Amino acid sequence: MIKQNQKKFNSLHIGVDIICQTAALVISYILCVYIQDLNVIALFGGNVYYALAAAIVLVLLHMLCFGAYGLYKSYRSTGLSVEVMNILKAEITSFVISVVVSMLLSLLMSIQVLLALDFIFNLMITSLYRFVLRKLLRYIRSKGYNIKYIVLAGVNDCSKQILDKIKSSPDLGYKIVGYFNNRKVKSYAALPYLGEVSGANLYFSQNNIDEAIIMLSDRHTQDIVKMVEACERWGIKFSMIPNIFSLFGSRVYTSSFDGLPVLNIRKVPLDNGFNAFIKRLMDILISLIMLIVLSPLMGVVALVIKLTTHGKIIFKQERVGLGRRPFIMYKFCSMYEDTETDISMTKRNDERCTPFGKFIRRFSIDELPQLWNVLKGDMSLVGPRPEIPYYVDRFRESVPSYMIKHYIKPGITGWAQVNGLRGSDTSIEKRIEYDLYYIENWSPGLDIKILFMTLFKGVFFKNAY
Repeated sequence: MIKQNQKKFNSLHIGVDIICQTAALVISYILCVYIQDLNVIALFGGNVYYALAAAIVLVLLHMLCFGAYGLYKSYRSTGLSVEVMNILKAEITSFVISVVVSMLLSLLMSIQVLLALDFIFNLMITSLYRFVLRKLLRYIRSKGYNIKYIVLAGVNDCSKQILDKIKSSPDLGYKIVGYFNNRKVKSYAALPYLGEVSGANLYFSQNNIDEAIIMLSDRHTQDIVKMVEACERWGIKFSMIPNIFSLFGSRVYTSSFDGLPVLNIRKVPLDNGFNAFIKRLMDILISLIMLIVLSPLMGVVALVIKLTTHGKIIFKQERVGLGRRPFIMYKFCSMYEDTETDISMTKRNDERCTPFGKFIRRFSIDELPQLWNVLKGDMSLVGPRPEIPYYVDRFRESVPSYMIKHYIKPGITGWAQVNGLRGSDTSIEKRIEYDLYYIENWSPGLDIKILFMTLFKGVFFKNAY
C-alpha cells in the first residue's frame, strides 16, 4: 500500500535532492575557479574544511526551504507548473538568505557570484529531476504499480467527472475498489457496491484503503459524519467534493477565514504576496532596462511626431485598471489632434491616424510610453489590456465575467493579444476567456513566454493598427 511506502519514497526523494543540490554547487564552483578564476576557498582563509562546512550548510538551507514550501508532499494529481513554482520560491528564499548572510560576514563579491550560479543551476537541475521523476512515476503507475486504492462515498453531480477522470488517466495511479451509499445507484453500476455508509468502519478494519472521496449531499449530514469518523479512526485520508462544485469545475479552491474553511470560486495566484512581489520585481527591472535601451528609438519617434504634426507628442487617456480604479495611460500620438477625443475603437485603415501614426501603430511602437506606466505601478508588462471607462461600463452589462479582468493590473501585452485576439474585429468574449485563463494560471514562466511571443509575433501582429 502507498501509506507504507511513502516514508521510504520521501527519504529517497530527499537523498536525490541532496545529490542535485551538491551537483549544482560543484558546477558553480568549477565555473568560478576555472572560468572566472575566482578563488572561493581563499575567502575561508584557504581552509578546505571551512569551505566544505559552508557548502554543507548551504545544501541544508536549500533542503529546509524545500520542506518549508511543501516539496515533499504528494504531487500525484498536481500539475508540474505548481511544483516548479514551489521550487522557484524555495530557491529564491535560500538565495536571499545566503546572500544576506554572506554580506553580514563581509564576504567578497566572489561568494555572491558563486551563490548566483548555484541558484541558476539548482533551479535547472532540480526542475529537470522533478520532471523526469514525474514522467517515470506516471509510466510505472500506468503499468499497474504504485497504485493508490480509493473508495467513493455517496453520489452527486460531480461523480461522473471523477469516474471519467480516473478511468482516462491510469498514469495517476488511482484504483476505485468500490462505493458506499445507502442504496445502489446506476451511475456506479461498473463498481462493486460496498454497502451502506454505516458499514464503512467495519470494511476499513478488514481492508487496506489509501483514500476516500466523499460526495454525499448536504441532506446526508449524519452519513458524512459517519464516513469522516471511520476514515479518521483507521488513518485513511479523505477528500470531500460537495455537489455545488459541479457548477464551477476546477475553479473552486479552499482557503480559510480566521480558521474557518472557505470556498473560493476563482484562484488568483497574484493574490499571494510573494507572487505579487516577483511580478512587480520583474516589471521594474525589465521596464527600466527597456526604457534605457529603447530611449534612442523613443527620442526619434518623438522628434518625427513633433516635426510632422506640430501637436502633442504624448497622448494621455483615462483607462480602468486594478480594482476598477482609473489611471492615465500614455501613448505616442498617432492620430490627428482634432480626433483624439473620439472614443470609438480604432479600425483598419482608420482615417483618424496620421501617416506616421499608422506606421508606429503597425509595429506597436506607439505603446512604448506605457513602460513608464509599468515603472510607476499603474500597469504591468503582461496582463489584460485596459479599456476606457465608457467601454468598461458597456461590456460590464453585455459580457459575462468581463469585470474579473480588473482583479490584476492591466498590461502592455497579454495572453489574448499574443493569441491573435487584438483589434476591434476580434471577439471581446474570446478575449475575456483568454484573460481569465491568464489570471487563474499566472506564473513567472507564463509571463516570460508571453513577452517572447510578443517579441516574435505580437509586434508584427496583423491586427496591430
